Amino acid sequence: MKKGKYIRGTYLGDSPTLSGAGGVMLADNNDSFIKRYLPAILIVILTAFVYSFSLDNHATNWDDEKYTEQSTLLKTLDKETVWRMFTSDDPDERYCMGNYHPLTMLTLNLDYHFSDKQPNGKVYPIRFIVVNIILHLMSCALLYLICLQLFNKRIYPIVITILFGIHTLHVESVTWISERKDVLYTMFYFLSLFLYILYRRRNNVMFYILSCIIFILSALSKGQAVFLTASLFIVDYLLLENYPSVEIFKQKPRLLLDKIPFIVISLVFGFISIKAQAASTALAETDQYEVWQRIPFGSNGFFQYIWRFILPVHLANLYPYPDIIHRTVPVLYWLTVPIFIVLIVVNFFIYKKNKIVTFGLTFFIANIIMLLQFIPVGSAMYSDRYIYIPSVGLSVLLAYLLDWLCTKYTEKRNVFYIIFSIYSLLLCYLTVQREKIWHDSLTLWSDCVSKYPEAVIGWNNLGTQYNLLADSLYKKTDEAKFLDYKKKAIECFTQGVKYKPDYTNAFFNRGKTARDIYDFNGDTAYFNSAYSDFNTAVVSDLKFAPAFHSRALIYDSRAEAFMGINEDSAKFYTNLALFDFDRAIELDPSMAEVYINRGTTYGKSGNFAKSVEDFNIYETIHPDSPALYSNRGLAYNGLKDYDNALKDYARCLELDSLYEGALFNRSITYRSMGDSLRDTKYYELAAKDISKCIQISPNKSSYYYLRGICSLLANDRVGACSDLHEASNMHYTPADALIKQYCNGL
Repeated sequence: MKKGKYIRGTYLGDSPTLSGAGGVMLADNNDSFIKRYLPAILIVILTAFVYSFSLDNHATNWDDEKYTEQSTLLKTLDKETVWRMFTSDDPDERYCMGNYHPLTMLTLNLDYHFSDKQPNGKVYPIRFIVVNIILHLMSCALLYLICLQLFNKRIYPIVITILFGIHTLHVESVTWISERKDVLYTMFYFLSLFLYILYRRRNNVMFYILSCIIFILSALSKGQAVFLTASLFIVDYLLLENYPSVEIFKQKPRLLLDKIPFIVISLVFGFISIKAQAASTALAETDQYEVWQRIPFGSNGFFQYIWRFILPVHLANLYPYPDIIHRTVPVLYWLTVPIFIVLIVVNFFIYKKNKIVTFGLTFFIANIIMLLQFIPVGSAMYSDRYIYIPSVGLSVLLAYLLDWLCTKYTEKRNVFYIIFSIYSLLLCYLTVQREKIWHDSLTLWSDCVSKYPEAVIGWNNLGTQYNLLADSLYKKTDEAKFLDYKKKAIECFTQGVKYKPDYTNAFFNRGKTARDIYDFNGDTAYFNSAYSDFNTAVVSDLKFAPAFHSRALIYDSRAEAFMGINEDSAKFYTNLALFDFDRAIELDPSMAEVYINRGTTYGKSGNFAKSVEDFNIYETIHPDSPALYSNRGLAYNGLKDYDNALKDYARCLELDSLYEGALFNRSITYRSMGDSLRDTKYYELAAKDISKCIQISPNKSSYYYLRGICSLLANDRVGACSDLHEASNMHYTPADALIKQYCNGL
């Protein structure tokens, strides 16, 4: 290779002529190390301080559990698991949450295994958040180095890096655990871009090779990394004279040829990303809005990002479409279309006159254009996380404006610096406040629906969180609080269906909540409400398996209520329940709970053989379920297979020595054995099991009644009458007849 001469880092010789607009890179001037890099160090420290307020945040119910608890790729850390992250045949593993991001999953796996565990077995989220912050800080440092290479005034790297580090719009990407993919791919994106710039400036092929490799790592972290290829062209525009032009491409064809590997990588991972999104239904249905309606949504989103970048207020984690019921587009959205077109045209015509402005605006457009909902993805018009990298382009424009003002009005330079400092402090304050909004699911979704009541997903997730709190905190400790939270959940789901009358998930969740209240206090109004909601969910979506399963449980409850009273009605509702169970399994064979519940229904209807078949299937999926063995033992009892019944009860009590259902069911089997073998010792064993049930639930009057019967059968009349009197005192009226018959004088 022909040797050239370095002049302050600018390679002259075989390399293209560098542009005066980009300027000589600051990193190679004669400044001391401290003077060059102290601003970056201070910015990183400031950013770390600002984000330290999120260290006590919790995981949210917005995808976080999939990335911190539920994914099968988290539980083990070995070669096989790592290999599955990249090549699994299971779409749920390969395209976790609609993304192909195996490198992200690997970092989450490491966090999971090195995190402390809570008493309930879940991991503490702090490690996940700390790693997110560290990656963000690394990106800040890399961005500063990039700006040193691109701009000939120190104001640019300082302003751009400050804005990237502390901007409120970036809280979603940094604080939200699920957005590990965002901060990880961005760190690699900036590193690859930095290496490419070094290659372009120093003509060292090693930098080029490393840039390609790091680009692949970025794409393996998140598919959005494919926009890097466009950024390379934009960087060349800033660095090189007469770029782009036919002449320069003829003279230096490698300016195009060296992009080919990046283009190929982008196409490959772009295709994979589309496939991943489609596999998870993250791509919105094309008939939600017409194609032509997507134009104003995209242009409106473009200006929304710019406005929220300038003044990040009224932010939310979910920005809903304006009219999801009638699917109309506000006139204001249409007015943004011509402005958007004019801006693109003006940017094209000034590209030779003002390189920095064109660079900033084009960088923003290139990295945001595919996220503007021209192609429908997800259920939101725009998202704060989408502007994480694109915001760099807007920061360039703001830095240019500040530089222009300071140059034009030199005597007021300090005033402009003070204004920018105040603006930066305002961003720091807003960022800290936004981190508090992300503290937990309750604060997050309460904030969302308070600002955007039409955000139906927000109402649904808020209701889900109230449900979770009711079940986990108050069900066994505070009955009033439990019911209060359950009713708040119902109110949230009701708001969801108010703004979207065909919102299947909200109907389903409201039905489940109403059923929980019925199971808790027996209020039949909630039972009927649950049935109505499950029925609506089924009618709204005939492929919604969970709704069929839940409606089947309602039918099963009604069948049980008629047993012994009206056998025709009991059989009718049993058949309805079995039909819905069958439909649920047909739609989703992986719903294991359907098998155990259908098996229970078969058992109650007397079809014990079918019952055992379903329990056997469930055992292959959940072999450590105490409920399985308790229920199957009762089914074996119905088949008079007492040996297998007792084995199942023993297995259940081995898993949970205080499992009340198994003790009660075994007492039934012992009574059956006593009746069959005419041996009173089995009645004594039955009485012992019921005694254990009484120890667990001493206020159940029926237990005393049943133990009294067992004692009578075991010829223990004194013990029997004691129990029967206890049951009678607890207002269990069936005991009164037996007292009259057997307990005179006792």
